[in-house]
Amino acid sequence: MRTQRTTPDQILTAALHRAGLRRTQQAYLRLLLALWLVIPGRHTFTNLARYAPTSERTHRSWAQKPVPWVPLNSALVLQAQDQQILSHTGILGVDAVFIPKHGQHTPELASYWCGTQGRSVRGLEGTCVTWIDPVTHQPIPLSITQTPATVPDGETRVDFYATVTLNTIVQLPDTLRSQLQAVVADAYYTKLKFISRVVNEGQLPFVGKMRRDANLKHLFTGPRTGKPGRPRLYDGKVSLRDFTRWEALPWADECMVYTVVAYSVSLKRQVRVVAVVRSGAGQPRVEVLFSTSTTMTAATIIRLYRARFSMEFPFRDGKQFAGLSECQSRQLESLHFHWNMALLAVSAARLSQLQDQRAGPLVFSMEDEKRRAYNEFFVGRILSILAVEPTDENCWKLIAELLTIGVKAA
Repeated sequence: MRTQRTTPDQILTAALHRAGLRRTQQAYLRLLLALWLVIPGRHTFTNLARYAPTSERTHRSWAQKPVPWVPLNSALVLQAQDQQILSHTGILGVDAVFIPKHGQHTPELASYWCGTQGRSVRGLEGTCVTWIDPVTHQPIPLSITQTPATVPDGETRVDFYATVTLNTIVQLPDTLRSQLQAVVADAYYTKLKFISRVVNEGQLPFVGKMRRDANLKHLFTGPRTGKPGRPRLYDGKVSLRDFTRWEALPWADECMVYTVVAYSVSLKRQVRVVAVVRSGAGQPRVEVLFSTSTTMTAATIIRLYRARFSMEFPFRDGKQFAGLSECQSRQLESLHFHWNMALLAVSAARLSQLQDQRAGPLVFSMEDEKRRAYNEFFVGRILSILAVEPTDENCWKLIAELLTIGVKAA
């Protein structure tokens, strides 16, 4: 059907060609994306079959086949950079998303942390690695991997999170790999097992958050005594209440920023620490950020960590409008396919709207994208039944009005 905007299908088609998928798989993923945006109900195999000639068995069969999700989503990022809607820098955000699942027979059912409820809840968890543009704060999830309920002896889930992160870095194209500034995650990932592997094996700095009672030591910079024995390395414990030994930085926000290079006892390395102090009615609120790169500036650390939060938006849109938590399959391969397809649909819709809003800041609405896709599907189905070709310009204007029924940002 005639259109005046860059559609998610056009976004995906270019990425599929760039990622080098075989033609049959390209054709199916294009069909599936169209259905994913169209269906108003739950994103199940049965419901997908109701809106297309493909059978439920066909959808189940394709969901069992592997898809190179990291190269495919990387192609989306490169395509957006070529069109100058994303900058040529990026960070990798790492976070886990809780996905509710009922029943007793789904693999890897266990208790995982649910942020919305503030406690551990029985269900499933996916570990997602997201490409984030630190300039525009636009997130593109690269892959989501199901967290296992049990891990091998001697390992923890933190080891699994580190493995998923490193596997994603390895699969990145060289162009994107060279653009990475850091791996960024919240305070949960500030652990020796995770950071040491990311820094040593991934060859990337890590930017994260520390507890307010973190054990830090000042580095000794005084003259050596010349006495035999090991030279003095540290000069007392770092205080997060007295900042007289920190470097104070001017800041535009209503806060004070201090920074110091210190030794982290728990991480067993020197880090650049940044304390953001906000004064309020009671005690000042202190937020402790850090980077394993001691040469990284405090402003860069704050900017990169603030950009990390944008990776939460694909999770929200995926759950509310793309069926991220609606997979009814109990197969590991199908769950993996469903979760990644849900996030891919959100990314394609986001880049489609981003291309049409170059002049100003992006106002993204996944709800509008689904409503527009359903309107186009419904109008196309009516015209196909009536055997009418909308060639007349007046006819097209009427159809264009139908396509934006109910769209808030039309």
